[in-house]
Amino acid sequence: MRDIEFRSDGVKDSLTESMAPALFREALIREIASAKREDRELVLLTIALQPSHFDSVAKFQEELIEIAFALRQGLRGGDFFARISDHGFWLLLRTNESGAKLVLDRLDLPRQEALITQLMARKYDEPAEWIERVDQLFFN
Repeated sequence: MRDIEFRSDGVKDSLTESMAPALFREALIREIASAKREDRELVLLTIALQPSHFDSVAKFQEELIEIAFALRQGLRGGDFFARISDHGFWLLLRTNESGAKLVLDRLDLPRQEALITQLMARKYDEPAEWIERVDQLFFN
């Protein structure tokens, strides 16, 4: 899977045209500050596509593109996402965990048997703590 494209111009991912990871983190930090002021909940939804379900890199990349398209079409205003690794996305959802489960169901993502999805509510974490917890969940 080393051939999977994972590059950005600092603004968007070249394969999926999703937000670049650095911009996502900046937007995430701003959103956390806003949520604290407004006393509202946030959830990060991670979506990892399992390479073992695909017989070629091209099919895997096509699926990443399809997922990004579904996310662009299905997310509400204020929610945003980025491709964080060669095999998946992080989504910031302005809701609680039960609301995030409803969003995931509503998205009706393609090839769900090849996806690993996980939710991580912010609770009272500071940005660095939350990102670290999600990193541990997503990359392990």
